Amino acid sequence: MAVGRVLRPHGNAGELRVVPFNPDIPNLQPDQDVYLLGHRRNVERVRWDKGQVLLRLDGLDQRDQVEDTRGALLEAKEDSLVRTPGEFLVYEIVGLEVVVNDGRSLGHVSEVLSTGANDVYVVIGPKGEILVPAITSVVQTIDIANGVMHITNALSLGDES
Repeated sequence: MAVGRVLRPHGNAGELRVVPFNPDIPNLQPDQDVYLLGHRRNVERVRWDKGQVLLRLDGLDQRDQVEDTRGALLEAKEDSLVRTPGEFLVYEIVGLEVVVNDGRSLGHVSEVLSTGANDVYVVIGPKGEILVPAITSVVQTIDIANGVMHITNALSLGDES
């Protein structure tokens, strides 16, 4: 699964400047295997700089070795990703049925929008599109196994029935 995109080489020692797809999660760790342009590489060093990751991978120790990686996806196996309890990946959220605490279904999550403050779930249902902020005061539970997300009363989210 893609965890970031390479912006450009950094310095002359083969480091890469990477934009992580989720900057809130430390998914890149030393001694972790990642995939770059179809080749498995081991992470030697990870440093954060201005919301981006400076990454050193084994076998890449010169700038000319990484010049052709601009724009490439950096991938990792899902089971190697660091996840905190209650943290979900976007593909796990999309498709969940969204149910209000009184049992009414609002529809299904079609998309997850990343905003500055928090993510927003786009729910498509019989009443059209509803935006649900991904905050604990609104989202009560997410049950991936049963395919459902329970939220608080949706009156403030545009559901007036």
